[in-house]
Amino acid sequence: MIECRVHSEVDDMQGKRVLVFLRPQRQRTNFLVHAWQDLEISSGATACFNFDTRISARLLTRGKSSNNPTRSAEQTINPGQLYLATRRDGLSPTLEPATTGMARERLTPQQAGVYNQTYPYTSVDCTWHVSGSPVVTMPGLDWGMTCSFEYVPTLYFMIAAPLITGENFTVQAFTDMTPYPVIPDISSIDVEITREKGRWLFSFLTDLDE
Repeated sequence: MIECRVHSEVDDMQGKRVLVFLRPQRQRTNFLVHAWQDLEISSGATACFNFDTRISARLLTRGKSSNNPTRSAEQTINPGQLYLATRRDGLSPTLEPATTGMARERLTPQQAGVYNQTYPYTSVDCTWHVSGSPVVTMPGLDWGMTCSFEYVPTLYFMIAAPLITGENFTVQAFTDMTPYPVIPDISSIDVEITREKGRWLFSFLTDLDE
């Protein structure tokens, strides 16, 4: 596990927040991307979060009202594992492990996956999490389809205004994302936010740099 400490040296953080993203390896236009971390930091303050490689998934089933989907229990799915979306006794879909052979037929060793095997048939959305926080929702997984997830081990930082709409982020004003490739051997990252001539800057220091 890596501890991330984000510190602001900017005098005026009013109306701003720090967003941190993880990106799926193969992103599609219909994916709903979530801010993996959403931090409100005042001047001189420090916000912390943890990063580990644990992947998990949750199913969303939308009935007549798409605003209130039914959410399944979250299940940890390791790379190379496939889980089945099933409906026992016709209830809302849940996740159950598939056989190793079925996983090998549909996934690479680096991918985690979900296969829709619901009966009665129903379409589901699948939200993928890393370290327990949502990264992306893959919508419209129909019966007999597989969705797979693999993410880039890089943290993407940005400053955004607080107006956010829906599950897919629409941000009023934002900087270019600043990527930080995660090094497996580190145990902590200190991120410092500064602003020079109107430009937001991120600098990084790990325990290996000290």
